[in-house]
Amino acid sequence: MARLVIDAVSGESKFVDIARHLELFVCVSDALTGVPISGLQPKHFRLCSPAGKVFGTKVEACTETTWEKGGNDSTGCYALSVVVTQEGSSKQLEWLEGEFYPFGIQVRFSDDTKEVHMGLTVVRIQSLGT
Repeated sequence: MARLVIDAVSGESKFVDIARHLELFVCVSDALTGVPISGLQPKHFRLCSPAGKVFGTKVEACTETTWEKGGNDSTGCYALSVVVTQEGSSKQLEWLEGEFYPFGIQVRFSDDTKEVHMGLTVVRIQSLGT
C-alpha cells in the first residue's frame, strides 16, 4: 500500500452562493516523492462525519484546479462539493448556516499495477449558508 499526503481546508466563501453544498479544497500528493496526484474523481474521495450517523454525506462534484489560467501542469488540488441527504433517500438537505461540521476525508485509488494508494485527514467546515 502506498501512502498519500492529504491536506484539506474549507472552500466556503461568502461571495459564492452554492445552495445545499459545503465546499472543500483538498490537495493530494505521493508521500514518498511529493508528486501531485492528478486525475481523481468523486469516487476516489470518501467522507465520514458525526452527521453521517443520521444523514448521508457524499462528494457530489470534484474539479481539479490548475496552477494558472489555461495551465495544464498537474496540481493534485481539488475543489469538492459536499452534500447531505436524508437517510435512505437522495433528497438533499440544507446545511445549517453558521454551524461547524467535522469530516474525515479518505482518498483511495488503485493504479495500473493494482497497488492501493491511500491517505486520510480531517477538516472542520463552517457553513456560511445559502
